[in-house]
Amino acid sequence: MNKLKLLYAVVKTLKSKEAITGILTAEVQKDQKKIFFLHNEFEKNLATRQVKAKIATELDYDGKAVKHESNNEFTLDRFCEHGHHPGRPFPSPGHGFRHGGFRGGLTRLSLLLSLLDALQATEQEDKSIQLTLNSADLPADLQTLLYEKLSGKHPHHRHHGLMNEFATVADPRFMVSIFIDKSHEIQKAVATLSGSGTDEHRQQHALAAKVELTFVW
Repeated sequence: MNKLKLLYAVVKTLKSKEAITGILTAEVQKDQKKIFFLHNEFEKNLATRQVKAKIATELDYDGKAVKHESNNEFTLDRFCEHGHHPGRPFPSPGHGFRHGGFRGGLTRLSLLLSLLDALQATEQEDKSIQLTLNSADLPADLQTLLYEKLSGKHPHHRHHGLMNEFATVADPRFMVSIFIDKSHEIQKAVATLSGSGTDEHRQQHALAAKVELTFVW
């Protein structure tokens, strides 16, 4: 299967949409106990950039238990200031070469090709496709880079509370699965992350996170 051709078809299908509606859920567990949960029902108009979101969160961490629900309606235009473009999740052509020079651009290209090579595409009986990216199939340097992106870990960033748990995870394992129907529409995307972390008392804890995004077309 031509993975590059498939990805192009998926992106082209997404670009043809006038609106995106879906449900985003996220759950974090520590020692098999749920410490964070998010449920977000959202709708985004791609023409007007208007977003509607119904969000419910639960936090049970560090002796604090909090639940919160909200209904939000806003536009994304204000986030485009200072060079941030929510409608353009990937850098523009030449971005890598302006940041880090020619060698930096080649490094990014090499990482992108490694991702494409590790990506597994499996055709189902109903002609749908499941794309799977497993950290075990990636080179060690790329595993480290992707984990830093997924967890928000960065050597110059300080983390507090819940984020600090994943910033100190050892031997992280993650998997991303994307389910695409025969019309090249993404039906669902699931990402999991697990590993062990050490607290300030040098005690180890099992950590796991799962994020699931379901689209309604």
